[in-house]
Amino acid sequence: MAFAGQLVFGAYILATYGSATLHDAAAAWNRVWPTGYLPGQPRGNAIVMVHVLLASLVAILGSLQMIPLLRRRAPWFHRWNGRIYISVAIVVGVAGLAMLATGRAFVGSSQNTGVAINGVLLLICAVLAWRRARQRDFTAHRRWALRMFVLAAGVWLFRIGLAAWIAVNGGIAGFDPMTMRGPALFTLAMGEWALPLLVVEAYLRVERAAAAAGRYAVAALLMALTAATAFGAYRATLGMWWPAM
Repeated sequence: MAFAGQLVFGAYILATYGSATLHDAAAAWNRVWPTGYLPGQPRGNAIVMVHVLLASLVAILGSLQMIPLLRRRAPWFHRWNGRIYISVAIVVGVAGLAMLATGRAFVGSSQNTGVAINGVLLLICAVLAWRRARQRDFTAHRRWALRMFVLAAGVWLFRIGLAAWIAVNGGIAGFDPMTMRGPALFTLAMGEWALPLLVVEAYLRVERAAAAAGRYAVAALLMALTAATAFGAYRATLGMWWPAM
């Protein structure tokens, strides 16, 4: 479900922002993102473009790292795809933090703290995943790579969470769509990194546990989260991404 949802999200980025850039119509970014393109700010515009366009690669390449068949049958692909994925994720993370620092972020101010924490943690996990792989400590590499994967998916998780929230409430609730501020958005922005990391830590702990009860509990949790992910990705695709494409 993560692969399918992020594939659509990556295609949306390329079909909207990528197409506008290719046709030298960067101002078209502002139809969705009011501060996406600002005349007279070439450096800021370049940072935004790097962050957004490379985010499409992060959305697509990361899920490919999670497929066991590829790791077993094509370890060379896993290695090279991982190198590209981590490198691009670091660039995207640094660019995203620069955007927050200069007021060019897509999100409203109520989400800035959560998004900033997500970005810093992403950079830390990416560097540690790279270092552990270079040291051939693949057990530790796997743990840091899993953490990095869910953090790199934070922007996507926020959007599918928002789409699911709107669908469940039958419309806008808990935030002002004009200012993009409100408790619902703050909660989603903090939850985009906190909840996935907690789930990853639970998964890593129970897979080493002797008792089966914990594994059954986490398996049930993952099944529930898979259903929630599918619902959120479906609603985001119908409401946000497909119409724009």
